[in-house]
Amino acid sequence: MAHYSSQFPDPVCLVTVEGDEKSNVMSVGWASPVSSKPPILMVSIAPARFTHDLIIRAGEFGVSILADDQKELSTLGGTLTGRKIDKLARPEFEMAPSEIIGAPLIRGARAGFECRLLSHYSVGDHSIFCGEILRSTVDETKSPLVLFNSDYYSLGEKRGRYP
Repeated sequence: MAHYSSQFPDPVCLVTVEGDEKSNVMSVGWASPVSSKPPILMVSIAPARFTHDLIIRAGEFGVSILADDQKELSTLGGTLTGRKIDKLARPEFEMAPSEIIGAPLIRGARAGFECRLLSHYSVGDHSIFCGEILRSTVDETKSPLVLFNSDYYSLGEKRGRYP
């Protein structure tokens, strides 16, 4: 059962947080909408990750759904630790300022969400952070980057429309 989660295709997201003393960006594979009214999304982050406690202290976070031409950002966000390097200062991460929260979003992403932390819960080996979306942006000309079974994909052929 260790690899059950790899069987779920996921949008590739970067979470950003800006705190008093530190900021960070990290890749997350588990992000999902959980409510329409009010608009709430969740991200799942292991407590050992540097971003985990930064979000709790900041009380807010950004989520950028990467475009399919941004896979290198996902790899950097997930393989480097903010404890040792300021990832947001790296030239590969082009940041776009947020309008409501302190954390920037990723320039060129498919979508960006500015979130106020509502709650967080410890569930198994991760914490679930629920954030109310205060502002969102979408670039419909871009296709999202998708992760499935540890491989990156672009969306394929459209097969129809859900009613």
